[in-house]
Amino acid sequence: MPNNKVKTKGQAKKTGVAYWQENWITKVMANGHSTQAKLLFMRIASFGESGCWMNNETFGGEFHKSDRTIRRAITSLWSKGDIIVTGWNGHGRKIYATGHPRVQSELMRLYTECKKKGKVEDIEQYRERIRLRRWSEKPTE
Repeated sequence: MPNNKVKTKGQAKKTGVAYWQENWITKVMANGHSTQAKLLFMRIASFGESGCWMNNETFGGEFHKSDRTIRRAITSLWSKGDIIVTGWNGHGRKIYATGHPRVQSELMRLYTECKKKGKVEDIEQYRERIRLRRWSEKPTE
């Protein structure tokens, strides 16, 4: 993967891999998803650890696709464990890219917050509630 050198206003040079060439993204791109699902994933991944707030209608308007196409793409990504969908009963939905380096720590923070509020009793109940399919590493309490 090529390293990109970027010259900033402060004359400091940064080297790194282009965002779409990160290992965790290339794995998703090679995971057998449709073109629409790949585009949707890239949009979700661009939100980083803060999670994607967009609803299906907003995605459809942005990509000029039907609600059904967006639902199929989200289902495809979710069923293979490439995204995490949070939110209770469809309220406050946020979508996270599973492989993003900072997402796991954000999910642990959210778990701790939910446990303090009494919404969940343990990590397994939290995983069920957020409909988590796969964790790259199992978090510990």
